[in-house]
Amino acid sequence: MSDVLRLKEQLHQVAMEAKQAAGGLAGFKLRFTQHSQLVESLIAGTATGIDRDITEILEAASKAVEQAAEALEIASAGCKNYADQI
Repeated sequence: MSDVLRLKEQLHQVAMEAKQAAGGLAGFKLRFTQHSQLVESLIAGTATGIDRDITEILEAASKAVEQAAEALEIASAGCKNYADQI
């Protein structure tokens, strides 16, 4: 097998795995958001700073998961496009 064919094969493999991982993260984000919303509703209205900190931590984590899923989708598309061009 030529190096070009091996590269194409490897790029398609990376694209597929990145796409699958992004899908897994999207499902995780949905469940994480549901649990976070429940936690936030249970601590709503409390006066402690720790409660606000937990809410901010959960929101930051949710955004990070969303960004990671988006980055994986972009990587997947980029790998596939590159592989299809070579």
